[in-house]
Amino acid sequence: MRTLPIVGLTTLMLGLGAHAAVAEPSVAKTAGDGPLAHNVPTTFAAGNDYWTPERMRGAQPLAAPADTASGETKSVTPFAAQEQVDIAPTPSKDTMRWVRPYVTSAAKQRTWQSGGLIAKTAGKVFGTGGNGKDFVASGNVVTSADGDVVVTVGHALIDGEGRWSKNLVFIPAYKNGAAPYGKFVARTMFIWSGYYKDGAHQPPLDFGMLVVKPVQGKTVVQTVGGQGIRFNSATVGSSNLLLGYPSNGNGGKTLQYCSGASVTPAYGMKYALVCDMGGGSSGGPWFQGFNKVTGIGYQISTHALRNSTTSYGSYFGPEALKTFRAAEGA
Repeated sequence: MRTLPIVGLTTLMLGLGAHAAVAEPSVAKTAGDGPLAHNVPTTFAAGNDYWTPERMRGAQPLAAPADTASGETKSVTPFAAQEQVDIAPTPSKDTMRWVRPYVTSAAKQRTWQSGGLIAKTAGKVFGTGGNGKDFVASGNVVTSADGDVVVTVGHALIDGEGRWSKNLVFIPAYKNGAAPYGKFVARTMFIWSGYYKDGAHQPPLDFGMLVVKPVQGKTVVQTVGGQGIRFNSATVGSSNLLLGYPSNGNGGKTLQYCSGASVTPAYGMKYALVCDMGGGSSGGPWFQGFNKVTGIGYQISTHALRNSTTSYGSYFGPEALKTFRAAEGA
């Protein structure tokens, strides 16, 4: 399949819309590459009254950057060999057993009906983009030192003009508009400073971490558990499982998935899977070696980009590990 070069980040942020020209993004001014933190601005006071059911229904899907036009992306090489680092999962006390096996070769998305820990840790990310419009993406809870880190995608946290998102909340186990475990308000977000550099989008670095506040005195991991997370994965693996909340799957009301064998990656990415999940699935977790009995595994990527047929995952290499460690310590 012929793929077109990636265009600049402004064009690619389809879910956030077009923006007027502004000053050079703050991330481009960062001296050297490293984790970049930003406190999440909110327009609501204590609690999360901003995200009413009506606002959640009106939020527009955050589209993954799409193969829509020609252009040039400055290359990055984030795949230098490093020792693999595994952060173990944290099962919840009441993790549901599987109801039925999932289909292991599903290029066309299906609704997740298999239960397991993933049915609790996966969820929706809601936010207000730099253009002032509300959006929705996907995310997943992973084990962390303080039990408060949610993994999502970088382009949900900062737009093509270098403007940070605000009003960010994470709703684990979202289904049909319900927030069964509450709405976890984000207080700090983290990206890799080189993600948007010299006016170009760097697809392999399109990951982000949210540090979320407790709900009723409990962290998000204490509430729903946490998946494992793997950095510097040594192998691509023979199969993949990608989950998220795409708008073209039950209107974003249910957790959807694609699965199957890896295909040849592009755009400098490391992971690729034939999948039809569209806008709203950005930030969804990507697994390998997923346990079919418990629904527990190690997240090795996040849904960061897609073209008309294929989804691509950013690489959790040393940059992602440093970003995660920064989020853990926040």
